[in-house]
Amino acid sequence: MIDNVDIFKIILESENPDTQVEASGQYGYKINLPSKKVNYKRIMLYVDNFQICLKGLTTESVQVKATLPQYNSYNSRTKANNTTIACVYNPNTASGRTADLTIGYQNSTAPFEINNMPDDLRIDLVDQDNTGINMSDANNFFQLDLRIEAFYD
Repeated sequence: MIDNVDIFKIILESENPDTQVEASGQYGYKINLPSKKVNYKRIMLYVDNFQICLKGLTTESVQVKATLPQYNSYNSRTKANNTTIACVYNPNTASGRTADLTIGYQNSTAPFEINNMPDDLRIDLVDQDNTGINMSDANNFFQLDLRIEAFYD
């Protein structure tokens, strides 16, 4: 057991968000975490799992962005704080290549330090050109499993 830490699991899926603009891959969630303290000294976010079904789409990559600014971070696309929490790439993007030449999802061995506990969370699914992914087809869906470790005195 780890002392002085609260651990929260957050499971987000595309079928029941609080708000959504599926045509551009935007999903909003109200996060109601039980037993949340007011003052945490350090908050770590882990992306434990991300699964997405893009049946019929030609999308070659998915970046998962979240409205969780990361402490002491930088993103060359935004020229500001990083909001990308996961990336997955289709291993079948070029003929003659094998899956070991692609970059895949990197799981919870690399946490993100975030600035605060989320009450509202917006997830944006975009491609490599930062264009929202149209998830409006019934065959397209995702699940995102997050873990937050919040440290206190």
